[in-house]
Amino acid sequence: MAKKENELKKKSKKKTKNKKPNNKKNSQFSFENEIVIGITPRKNEEKGEEKKKNNKKNNKKNNKKIKKKVTKKRVMSDEEIEKKIKSRKKTLRIVKYTTITLLFVIVVVSAMFSPLFNTKKITVAGNEKITDNEIISLSQIELEENAFKIVKSKVIEKIKQNAYIDKVKITRKLPSELYIEIVERKVNFQLEYAGSYMYINNQGYMLEISTNKAEVPIIQGAETGISEYVVGNRLSIKDLEKLEIVLRIMESASSYDIESLITRIDMESSSSYKIILEGEQKTVYLGDGSNLNTRMLNAKAMIEQEKGIAGEIYVDMDLNNEHPFFRQRV
Repeated sequence: MAKKENELKKKSKKKTKNKKPNNKKNSQFSFENEIVIGITPRKNEEKGEEKKKNNKKNNKKNNKKIKKKVTKKRVMSDEEIEKKIKSRKKTLRIVKYTTITLLFVIVVVSAMFSPLFNTKKITVAGNEKITDNEIISLSQIELEENAFKIVKSKVIEKIKQNAYIDKVKITRKLPSELYIEIVERKVNFQLEYAGSYMYINNQGYMLEISTNKAEVPIIQGAETGISEYVVGNRLSIKDLEKLEIVLRIMESASSYDIESLITRIDMESSSSYKIILEGEQKTVYLGDGSNLNTRMLNAKAMIEQEKGIAGEIYVDMDLNNEHPFFRQRV
């Protein structure tokens, strides 16, 4: 029994030795898990400090961004400002002109369908040779046709099919009148052609074939082929060059009052132009067309001096060294 009691005592002592008091765990005070008035836990303090640091960093970044924006605005050059202003102005211009164009299109389209602008009257002016009715007929414009549907360029082209018409101007007198102004070509010369006459103007345009002889000089010696004698055609280039001298001859003759006496001009040779005065029965040799005023002055003197006598007047020499003369026709 004593042994058993001793063993039990030993076992109880061992148990008491093996058992560690749990009061340490319970007795240890944790600032992390416990809330104590007047004392802030370390982790919270650390977290607060970290937040403050992060806030400072964020504030610094934001301040830097703001500074960058501010500096960008301040650094903006005058050229960039001018470019911005110009681009704005350009945009406004585009908007303005687009609006005006749209309004114009709307107005034109509405006008084209309005009977208010139908043609009620066609007035022709400046014409002498061609009648009003001929010109209106050529234009193919009809009364009650809307004025805005008429294409001027096409009408002008149609009217100018007549060789006598040199220039055409068309004006709309709103709301309902059309004004056609004409500049005609005049007959200045004529070519003999198959028993008839081809009338031409001072620019070499062929205007009309007629059996009637006009009261204008006949051009002789033209190089333009007979096949080219078509109304509306023009003389050949060589003939046009010679025609320039012929015009100068007529201008000089006009200044000495003998233009009306000239019935023919021979331009066959560019070195020997001749004017024929059939009423005076005389031919005047002018040479190459140089020094015309002096030659024409001498020619006039001989025409008056040899009045009524048929013959040839020669003024085609070098007048500084030779004298003009008259040769009577036998």
